[in-house]
Amino acid sequence: MTLTRPDALLEQIVTATRILVHEGVMDVFGHVALRDPTDPGVFWLGRAGAPARLTAADLLPFDLDGAPLEATDAPLFSERFIHAAVFRADARAQASCHHHAAPLLPYCMGGRPLVALSQTGAWMGAEVPLWDSRKSFGDTNMLVTTMEQAADLAGALGPGRIVLLRGHGVLVTGTSAEDVVFRCIHACREAETLTTALSLGPVTPLSPGEIALAGTPAPAALRRGWDHWTARLPRETDTEGKGAQR
Repeated sequence: MTLTRPDALLEQIVTATRILVHEGVMDVFGHVALRDPTDPGVFWLGRAGAPARLTAADLLPFDLDGAPLEATDAPLFSERFIHAAVFRADARAQASCHHHAAPLLPYCMGGRPLVALSQTGAWMGAEVPLWDSRKSFGDTNMLVTTMEQAADLAGALGPGRIVLLRGHGVLVTGTSAEDVVFRCIHACREAETLTTALSLGPVTPLSPGEIALAGTPAPAALRRGWDHWTARLPRETDTEGKGAQR
């Protein structure tokens, strides 16, 4: 099966990935996926490789079972099922990012919940859910490598936009590349703020009313963030070589 390549969308995936690498959200592991603009049953994701080396030519179409829709001998991300399950479960989701950003990892260990403290973190809700693969699947290699596991994760995400994976990382969804990048970056900043604030003493989370009033990022804020972060990108990026396959 050969699909028309949505060039503008593919460039958005590349730019989103470069932003998240440059802003310290994504390191060796992590990936961004976007739903196809004309077929909601298709999403685009890169071949397995180093995020900083991603190009539009590396992007492949997948169905909502995580199966590639074009014949390829390229290495595939074993956790592509995360995106498939999210896009299957939530028709609102047009973008998905899985990463392992250092500021959020302490809150993936189950000792203390991640709560929203500030206006730019209000979208996270009163408390970010923590998905524990062990509850449903026992001991695993800590990766999400089947649709069954990914569907369970999507269930923990529910109607929200962020879920933590116990001992692993983070899943963030959005309505666009701009939206998911904004949420990824500000989730990290909210975690950093919470960690610092806790070292000073008790904290005051946002109230339900504050979350309701501030919880939807404004389109102008998303565009401003995207413009700012793209302007900060290095002008040239090395695109040779291959990366890790996770």
